[in-house]
Amino acid sequence: MNPAENQDAPCYDVVVIGGALSGPATATLLLRQNSGLRVLIVEKSAQPTRRVGEATVEVSAFFMGSILGLTQYLNESHLVKQGLRFWFTNDAVKSLDEASELGGHYQVRLLSYQLDRAAFDEEVLRRACAAGAELLRPGTVTKVELSPGGEQAITVRHNEAVKTVRARWIVDASGVAALLARKEGWWRQNAEHPTAAAWSRWKGSAMLFRLAKIAQISRAISTASP
Repeated sequence: MNPAENQDAPCYDVVVIGGALSGPATATLLLRQNSGLRVLIVEKSAQPTRRVGEATVEVSAFFMGSILGLTQYLNESHLVKQGLRFWFTNDAVKSLDEASELGGHYQVRLLSYQLDRAAFDEEVLRRACAAGAELLRPGTVTKVELSPGGEQAITVRHNEAVKTVRARWIVDASGVAALLARKEGWWRQNAEHPTAAAWSRWKGSAMLFRLAKIAQISRAISTASP
């Protein structure tokens, strides 16, 4: 894009790449501090896609509830739970009831949640737009031109058209795609901390609440991590 075309492109104070939690949350907090900012959120999906539910821990639940103001929404639309519960094993442990267990036995003071992540992301995005952010959706970022100390240029494919916008700041909230980090060569794999997750869905199984004794109800609504 030549300089003349750049000057004709729409200009924003901040362009946020990514419409899931971190992107709209950033936009919301920026607009809360300065409602006059021009903020654009670029989200690649046309509509929410179903995903495996996501468990939060207490610190993230505090941020979502107390900082973003989502406590009532979380309590009404998602599953309240008791945080994390761990079982530790060694060669002598032959069954789960022999493993040492770590987790709360009483109702915790700071709740956490099991989220319907697609619905949750849509609500955070909706609130960011209600606060004044603009939304470009579906929009796929195809090119980012960084200019230290100057205006940044972002090229976006929207439907069948390609458009360019300018911004003083760019926030990369693209998640695992790490768009800017990969583009600029900043991305590094953390081989020293390998992690993995496994999920399953069961049919014909009894509800955990029915299996839990009253004295152990906190176990039924924890995220289990054996």
